Amino acid sequence: MIKKIILKNFLAHEYTEIELGPGMTVLTGPNNSGKSSVVEALRCIATNPLPKHFVRHGAKIARVELEMDDGTKVAWIRKKATAWYEVTLAGAEEHETYAKFGRKPPEDVMAILRLNQVPLEGDKFLDVHIGDQRKPIFLLDQPASVAAQFFASSSEASHLLAMQTELKSRVRNANRDKKFQQEKMADIAADLNELQDLPKVNLELETAHELKGQSEKLLSEIPRIEDFLNRKNQLQSQKVKLAAKEKRLCGLEKGPDLFPVRGLEQTNLQLGNFRCQSLNLKSRAHCLEELASPVQLFPVKDLELKIVRQNQLSLAENVQSNRQKALSLLTAPPLMENISALCATISNISRNKIFAENISRRARALESLAPAPELFDNSNLIQTIGSINSLKKNQEQSRSVLEKLEESRVLLEAKIKKRLAEIGSCPLCGNELAADKLIGELGHES
Repeated sequence: MIKKIILKNFLAHEYTEIELGPGMTVLTGPNNSGKSSVVEALRCIATNPLPKHFVRHGAKIARVELEMDDGTKVAWIRKKATAWYEVTLAGAEEHETYAKFGRKPPEDVMAILRLNQVPLEGDKFLDVHIGDQRKPIFLLDQPASVAAQFFASSSEASHLLAMQTELKSRVRNANRDKKFQQEKMADIAADLNELQDLPKVNLELETAHELKGQSEKLLSEIPRIEDFLNRKNQLQSQKVKLAAKEKRLCGLEKGPDLFPVRGLEQTNLQLGNFRCQSLNLKSRAHCLEELASPVQLFPVKDLELKIVRQNQLSLAENVQSNRQKALSLLTAPPLMENISALCATISNISRNKIFAENISRRARALESLAPAPELFDNSNLIQTIGSINSLKKNQEQSRSVLEKLEESRVLLEAKIKKRLAEIGSCPLCGNELAADKLIGELGHES
């Protein structure tokens, strides 16, 4: 089997080396690029034709060399009027020259090349290895007698049948491979059609990441909402207590004018503490009234001390009550401006600014990225989309809870304003009750 073809100064080839691979080798190229010269070179080395213009213009010697798969090299050298062969056997350092052999190539060379022609009657030969460029398929342009003579020569018939069988096998395998490749291309096209929405999914995935960040932010706000609800319950209980206290104070008369006192703030604080202690003691005394007297097993010095302390607190309560009546005529201290809402607004603006800068920086970083690779396993993507849907549901539930809380706050403020409008003025100091100021003070305390 021929492994390599080397042309030197042969027709249009100054130096061309063609290495043949296993199976079939195809030469392609534009017209007049030397494809037919390669076939003509094989014909020259196999038949040693009459001298023609095989030598390249400007050169003196043309050389066609074939290297076989066993390492043997056969070269055909043509001068203007003579030609000879050089054979280098496998492993030999020097070549053997064949010259003056007549018109037919030497038998040793033909045994190595195995490109013999089939002899016919009348000194004619039929080439079964090398075909002409513009002739039809082998034997189709010959008469029946020539085909009969060819098949009668048993030297090449079995070889042709084997070649025909091999050709059919190769065609069958090629058709099978073609069908498999077509089915594979159809599967790939179907996969590509399924992935045509991948850019849209990537965009939704980025949006989902942003929604996830916002959901995490909302989840972090839930403790504040719970604190707000707890504070709301405390305010409602405080409102009930203030209403009861207001009901008790409605029947009181204005206290007498007393001398001015010092330490107003400290006195009010002590008065509040004493009042709380008094209420606790009264509630305990009310609970103890229904109990039977316990058997005195040992001296109760602590109880005696507490009774003495209670008496002292009662006296102090009376004193503080008189002081409170005297202080009720004083005007309330000026209210401080509530800046909690302003601080919250400034904090939200700063967070939003940082969030916008992060988004801009992420967008700039993503501009230089290549498109996302084609994915075939979309299980993680489906799980991510499911997580996104659950986060959206949680976000909607949180939003509905916030809207309900806002409605409750508005109703509560309306009730407070209505109640203060009904009262009119403070029963203690006589000043006008402003709903906005009172709600602002409550918010400031919270």
